[in-house]
Amino acid sequence: MNKYLSDSIDKIITSKKELWIQILFVFIIPVFLIQTKIVPAENRIWILMLVVSLLTMILVYEKWNSKMLGLTKSNIKKFVLPYAIFTIIGIMFIIYLSEGILNKEEIKNWWQYSHFLYMFFIVSFFQEIAYRGYMVPALGKITNKNTNTVIFINAILFTYLHIIFGNFLVSLPLAFLAGISFAVMYIKFPNLILMIISHSILNFFAVLYGFFILPGITF
Repeated sequence: MNKYLSDSIDKIITSKKELWIQILFVFIIPVFLIQTKIVPAENRIWILMLVVSLLTMILVYEKWNSKMLGLTKSNIKKFVLPYAIFTIIGIMFIIYLSEGILNKEEIKNWWQYSHFLYMFFIVSFFQEIAYRGYMVPALGKITNKNTNTVIFINAILFTYLHIIFGNFLVSLPLAFLAGISFAVMYIKFPNLILMIISHSILNFFAVLYGFFILPGITF
């Protein structure tokens, strides 16, 4: 693993058992509640707020600092080019998949919807804090820095998050591919600021072409 990330893993004071419990309550149970409609999708914002609050308490209590989460400026210049190339390739892939294979058209008048004005960035920000900033180092400690296992588990849990959107034949494979790609990028180039920017841009284009939209809910 990259030295930046390896150093973050070494600073985690939580036991492996406690990390698994945290992952269960932050990443699995909340999605399960929405997936099984115990909590209606319309109320997902309350689940999100609870998850954000829980993860914040965990990070504060266990003394995670911004550097451990990858929120650092020290390596931005070093990693900005790989992230720029990654983002451009991702945009091209989404457009080709949408227009060239699935014959999907972009959403008309997208600027009228809140998601495209600010929500796509907020969602991407919290997802990256949780799934890459916190989960990747946590899994790194659990697996004794086994990179392949970290990437796989991270991608599986990231994909599970997207199960609430339905359209499984398209959304889940795309989410899994994104999860693998994001995990690989972050492990190789651990800078959460660049990861958030890249994810936000790709999230914008994915939703622009109709991916990851809850049925019956307008953004």
